[in-house]
Amino acid sequence: MSYIYPSGVSPNDVWNYPTRTLTERFGIIERARGYASGFSKIYDETRFINAVLYLLGNNRGAIVVIPDDDIAYNKIFTILYTPSNGSAPSCFTDHNDTTGCGWYNVPTSLTDYFYVDMGSEWSGILRLLINFGYNGGYAIYGSNDASTWTQIYSSTTSSGTYEWFFYVSGYRYYKFSAYISASGNNLVIYSFEAYPDYALSYSKALNNLVRRIAVFVYNTYYQLLEVISL
Repeated sequence: MSYIYPSGVSPNDVWNYPTRTLTERFGIIERARGYASGFSKIYDETRFINAVLYLLGNNRGAIVVIPDDDIAYNKIFTILYTPSNGSAPSCFTDHNDTTGCGWYNVPTSLTDYFYVDMGSEWSGILRLLINFGYNGGYAIYGSNDASTWTQIYSSTTSSGTYEWFFYVSGYRYYKFSAYISASGNNLVIYSFEAYPDYALSYSKALNNLVRRIAVFVYNTYYQLLEVISL
């Protein structure tokens, strides 16, 4: 067999090219893909992980380690309704989901509990772990002056313990309000946390962690990849 080489190229240029050695190998696992028309949690596991997560998309999202990535604990809280037991806000910003503040004989109309100052206009995910002693409801508000509030979320709920995630944006202050529909009942807030979001695409290296990893997206096509060094 004869070879024809381009002008100016000799056989030595081709066959004597330095040997290349593969020094690193990767495994790529697709963890999720799809489209979210609003705010959605697409991944949530507690596991050992030593990998890089890549969240691909065309809007916003977040890869968070719960509670390690929380930034609410060092923000300024204003307590609007003093708890019956527990010292607020430390009782629900201590990254302990088993302790919290308790309110007894909770009002039957929507009542403001606290608001947090994020320092500047902020977008991200709020996490709330709460127990209602009876059927009730809650609301999340946003404001840029801590005076005029806009309701972002509101809903009714049955008695029980709930973990909620809320996507918020465009405000500096965020307020939590709640009520219980029958007098003489209690409410406990165990945890309130805040996690920043980012413009996609976004990646996060997770090295030798045994943690809860949660991934969120907002109004976007998305693909979540886990890249492992072999």
